[in-house]
Amino acid sequence: TMKRRVLFIVMAMFLLSGFSKMAAQTTADDLKGVWQMCFYMSSDPNLPGDLKPSNSFKILSDDGKFTNMTVIPNKGAIIIGSGTYKLTAPNAFTEHVEKNLHLPQLVGVDNVLEFEMKGDGVMMVKFFVKKDAEGNEINSWYYETWKKVLMPAVYPKDLVR
Repeated sequence: TMKRRVLFIVMAMFLLSGFSKMAAQTTADDLKGVWQMCFYMSSDPNLPGDLKPSNSFKILSDDGKFTNMTVIPNKGAIIIGSGTYKLTAPNAFTEHVEKNLHLPQLVGVDNVLEFEMKGDGVMMVKFFVKKDAEGNEINSWYYETWKKVLMPAVYPKDLVR
């Protein structure tokens, strides 16, 4: 009947619109900004717990440059890595590392970072490191959790500058 056809078409359109949203690709604009490294903390070994911020930040600039920095409590901030980056796949960006204090073996390397956007501004990242700083083969995956830093609507009353 006509009602069934209309209902079928409406349902098909609803499903297709849902799938198109699920397939939405990350763009280079989605990566740009300031990201704070986070970690999960829990008192229960069977649960990941709550996402907690760390003192490390990644800045992915509009001009294709990245800067990694860490805040040392009561001392100030230092830059620990820098270079350029480019979105190279729907779920990966490549950092060309120019300087890196933490992982000096990556200097001069194109480091591919696979990522997954988890919602609520959280990005899970993993990358492979073949050798340690001394040149020994470690063939290890590094996993990191980053949360995008956003500007609040109003100035926080409890902010200490």
